Amino acid sequence: MITHLSHIAIGNSEFVETLGLEFDDLEPGLVIEHRPGFLFSWDEARYRAAIAGDHAPVLMDPAVAAQAGGGQAEISQTWIVAAFAATTTRAFGRVVANLAWENVVFANPVRDGDMVFAESRILDKRVSKSRPDQGILHIATRGLVRGGHEVCRYERKLLVYRTAQGPHKAAGYV
Repeated sequence: MITHLSHIAIGNSEFVETLGLEFDDLEPGLVIEHRPGFLFSWDEARYRAAIAGDHAPVLMDPAVAAQAGGGQAEISQTWIVAAFAATTTRAFGRVVANLAWENVVFANPVRDGDMVFAESRILDKRVSKSRPDQGILHIATRGLVRGGHEVCRYERKLLVYRTAQGPHKAAGYV
């Protein structure tokens, strides 16, 4: 039978797409490069700030943003973290809850038109003591502009379902 890393065979020539990486297959030291990257635009960052209710002039007014950014507007740090949280949540597809964000650093600004990629390293994992069908992942994520310099990094602890556990299995997701 044909095998595919992104799909699991459930019959002859019939496959189910997998949903993220399995907790039980992850090991400390493993590095995941999240794709696709993000092409950040200041207009989108401004739009997202507006719908979030953050009307700070540095996020809404191009002239103020350019002055604060040394001549060129910077992308909102909140939008950068949100984008990376979304891509890492997809990679660890069975996230139950965020438990902690630690050591958040914005090393360099992201500017309009920057293509940024995220990568995560598994720092630690353990089975939850109170929820044996779930586990805790400790990951370090960083964002890199296509040219290679780091724009942000953080550590995050996630509560995730263990392999073939939780509502995903009951709903037919493998």
